[in-house]
Amino acid sequence: MKTLPLLPVSLALAVFLAVAFALDYVVGALLPNWWVMHETWELFLPDFTFGSLGGFVIGLVEAFVGGFLTGVLFVPIWNAFASRRPAS
Repeated sequence: MKTLPLLPVSLALAVFLAVAFALDYVVGALLPNWWVMHETWELFLPDFTFGSLGGFVIGLVEAFVGGFLTGVLFVPIWNAFASRRPAS
C-alpha cells in the first residue's frame, strides 16, 4: 500500500488550520454577534486573546504549528498501519 509523504501532508494541515483560524477571526471581527469559535480557540491556543493584533498573530502561528505537528504525528502512524499486510 502506498505511504503518505510527511512534508506535504503536514504543510497541508498547517495551512488549512491557519486559513480556518484567519477566516474565523475575520468573521468574528466583522460580525461580532455571529457565532465564531474564538472561545474555542482561546481554550486550545495558549496566549491567544480575541480582539488584538498580537492575539491574531500568536493565534495564527500557533494554529500553523499545531497543524504541522498534527501531520508529523499522523503520517508515521498512518504509514505504520498502511505497511502492515492483512492476514490471509
